[in-house]
Amino acid sequence: MDTLKKAGAMLAHLDLFHSMLDLRRLLQLAAHMKERGDRAMLISEAEITLIGAEPMSGPEIVTSKGERIDAPTAYRVLGKLEGYEAPEYAVNREALAALNARAVAELESSEALAAFGETLTRIGAGADAPASERPERAAAERPTQERGSRARRTPDTEEAPDSETAPTNDTAPAA
Repeated sequence: MDTLKKAGAMLAHLDLFHSMLDLRRLLQLAAHMKERGDRAMLISEAEITLIGAEPMSGPEIVTSKGERIDAPTAYRVLGKLEGYEAPEYAVNREALAALNARAVAELESSEALAAFGETLTRIGAGADAPASERPERAAAERPTQERGSRARRTPDTEEAPDSETAPTNDTAPAA
């Protein structure tokens, strides 16, 4: 199967990917709250307010790691996690951690994730073949004129240096 077909097989899982991305953003917001020492947050469709030593409010929050979490996404995800509609949601850090943990557990046991696993198995069937039988791997392991016939180094094996490039010991006494 070529790469385009494999990518096309993933299209059926876009909703799962979007859900995971949204949940990831909420997890990043929770981590940001913890980092800042915030105790709670208030989220509406238009604004996120972090409540702590230094209150912060805005249509989006940028974490110290540069991740952006926008109010509409956080509001929608928190609404799904809470299970009811409200003009705004207030949640403390501990409750948010519990909601996130429950959401991750539900995602792990979901039919959507199981279907994604089946797709991965189906499109990754060629990955079980030995390296020498996979064309892309065999081509990468063939020596090229630029590299000569030296084998590639791996962390498990170290290759002795060529005699031309071997370091000399300039501190040894001359004979």
